[in-house]
Amino acid sequence: MLTFYDYIISVFPVNLIELIAALAGTYYLKKNAKNNKSEKYLILFLWFTLLIEIIGAYAPVAYFSDYQYFSFVENTIFENNRWIYNIYSVISVLFFMLYFRYHLKNRLRKKILKILCYFFLISSIAELLFTNAFFYEYSKFTLVAGTLLLFISVIFFYLELLKSDKILKIKNFLPFYISVGTLIFYLCITPIFIFSEYFKAGNDLFIKLQISLLLYANIFMYSVYIIGFIVCQKKKSY
Repeated sequence: MLTFYDYIISVFPVNLIELIAALAGTYYLKKNAKNNKSEKYLILFLWFTLLIEIIGAYAPVAYFSDYQYFSFVENTIFENNRWIYNIYSVISVLFFMLYFRYHLKNRLRKKILKILCYFFLISSIAELLFTNAFFYEYSKFTLVAGTLLLFISVIFFYLELLKSDKILKIKNFLPFYISVGTLIFYLCITPIFIFSEYFKAGNDLFIKLQISLLLYANIFMYSVYIIGFIVCQKKKSY
């Protein structure tokens, strides 16, 4: 059976590397006086993500303390924290789509991504409002559609990258690091969340699998971000 110790062991490394990534990003901004808006918003998003993780911790803390803490959520729709992460998932996908769109010059591709952003926002809100997904399960639509749209966004980004002179100095191009970390993260976690209904008491094998995958996927993504901030901070070419 999953214990509070298991939870701490799996969550603490993620929160720590999220904090390091946010701090590295903040330092990157200070080292580079001329930063575009996408970089500033990226760092704000990293701090926002850390805040969501802290707020979302109320549910496991309440559960593992037998509701000695946050007792007011017991037997309510807020007993689990899925509602927070359903909202965050929509915001996250939209943010990264707009982030990669910012680095596009092709008008057609920019227009396509803009239309897809509106489609994703409207359909995700509708799916969360008119189904039981919002409070009781992770929205499969948000995860699957979001991953597909992020894949399209990154492909558009790579197509333009290949046709520009930025490809010659890709080592110092921060958005490339962000694209690698983000895309691989979403491709890894989406399958496990599709089967999130198995993430419940009694199915310890699936619980441990999901926790392990989330742990390693997060460590990989934020490690790539941190490497990008470190490599690009001394020599900013764009």
